[in-house]
Amino acid sequence: MRGMAQGLFKTMLPGVAVTAGSSFRVEYYIEQGEAISSFTAPDFYPFRLVEGPDIHKGQQQVRNYVFTLEAPVPGHYIIRGASVTINGKTVRSNDQPLQVIAAGKTLAAPGAAAPVSEYYLKPGENIQEKIKRNLFLKLETDKRSCYVGEPVLATFKLYSRLESRSDIIRNPGFYGFTVYDMIGLNDHLQVSEMVDGKEFDVHVIRKVQLYPLQAGRFTIDPMELRNQVEFSTTLNRKTQQTIAEGLQDQEPSAEARAGTETVEAMIHSAAVTVDVKPLPDKNKPDDFNGAVGRFSLETALEKKQVASNEAGFLTITLHGKGNFTQLAAPVIQWPAGMEGFTATVTDSLDKGSHPLGGKRVFRYGFTAAPGRYQLPVIRFSYFNTDSNRYSTVAGRLPEITISNAVHQNRIQEVQQESITAKSERKSRVALLVVILLVLAVLAFWTFRKKPVVADKPAPVPVRSTVDELLAGAVLQLNGEEAVFYRELHQALWSFIDQAFDLRGTSRNKEAVLKALEHKQVEPEFVSRMAALFTACETGMYTQATALHNREWLLHEAQDVAVQLEKKLF
Repeated sequence: MRGMAQGLFKTMLPGVAVTAGSSFRVEYYIEQGEAISSFTAPDFYPFRLVEGPDIHKGQQQVRNYVFTLEAPVPGHYIIRGASVTINGKTVRSNDQPLQVIAAGKTLAAPGAAAPVSEYYLKPGENIQEKIKRNLFLKLETDKRSCYVGEPVLATFKLYSRLESRSDIIRNPGFYGFTVYDMIGLNDHLQVSEMVDGKEFDVHVIRKVQLYPLQAGRFTIDPMELRNQVEFSTTLNRKTQQTIAEGLQDQEPSAEARAGTETVEAMIHSAAVTVDVKPLPDKNKPDDFNGAVGRFSLETALEKKQVASNEAGFLTITLHGKGNFTQLAAPVIQWPAGMEGFTATVTDSLDKGSHPLGGKRVFRYGFTAAPGRYQLPVIRFSYFNTDSNRYSTVAGRLPEITISNAVHQNRIQEVQQESITAKSERKSRVALLVVILLVLAVLAFWTFRKKPVVADKPAPVPVRSTVDELLAGAVLQLNGEEAVFYRELHQALWSFIDQAFDLRGTSRNKEAVLKALEHKQVEPEFVSRMAALFTACETGMYTQATALHNREWLLHEAQDVAVQLEKKLF
């Protein structure tokens, strides 16, 4: 089908370069248009879609899909191919490279001598040295030392001046950190950078925020790529770079074309060590629970007066920037006579903000006996890395009144039945009973000599409760630390095994998180589950100081499992 896609379905651009901020057209040309049952456009990010698609039907079963885009900042980009279904089979058009130049800048005049490309292999030139100079992978971090809860921005970038196809065969582990992804391979972010006076095409493979869970020295492992690099002994042209992931089990590409030479090269980023400092004990508030950043707080009651049999709700909203994915619900000291329940959490975060910005809303349900109640001031403490000091914000709630009234959950309709209606109903019931008795006697005599052995129902798998799964960790709450983390880790896996059929090499943390996302579980619970796995792995395999005590981790595991149980079973 690849040959068919190239022959019948292609991506067309107006030229090799456009000016930043200007509009241009992308055209997807398709033959056999009458056989098309669907068309799917690609993600044009970072280009802005101005208009489209405009669909033009020509003669001889030709169809064109035209989009108008606005070019972003100068650099080298890839316009991705679209997908169509032709005769029941999905095909994809080719990708097209596009250069965006600054306003006022022009390309070299036609006929001018082109600079020698690195695609051209000179006679006697050392291939491995040429690859080493022109293809490398870097991990950039914005800091090498931070406090617990303070984010480290890590960016994996591939620099290339070669014709290469790269496959990610090893992704780094981020042990000791909660990970928040900002940019991934599917974002197709490509820019240009100058290195030692040479212009490189730079592909941002992955950009993440790493939030350390505890103090210690942690290493960000290398990312490793396998590359098939092509050189030509006769042709001089602009090189292209493509990157994929998970293709290591596929066969290498076909034999090199005439006049070209293809070699395989392995490259990797350097490991980076991050020193995570413990938060200072001096002036640490008693209610501090690991929040790092800058925050403000809002408190509100959904209703100031609640009926005696009705649940009330209050919300605590945290705004700002910081380690939102690690924030635990503030503890509320409920007055005597009131009973509060575990808070539900809702996030609204800006993916591109560093540190994470936005808000997290905690919604608490409560019940109480009739009376008037005054909740204490809600306080939230955090460590501000700008000033290296602790701060506390507070919010007050109005008085709550629980009335003696009974809340009506539904409207009850009472209808008076006449004596005649009641009699008719009783007659119908009596007649139905007689018919059922007759049928029962007939069935008895019919099947008396032909007993039917019912199929034994298949046993229903018994699913353990959350409390049963966590029992081992509870017993080790005051025991040896490594044993506690091992029991908690096993409990988490037992819970996951009840929800998903993950076996062999597919039984890993990344597969769990993808399975949760596939089930459309909210990102908040996916992040909390990832943090629990990371905390257990760190406790089992490192000597780092834990950020949260065991009671908190056990409570967090129970809350996450209970919430996921409602969504998965």
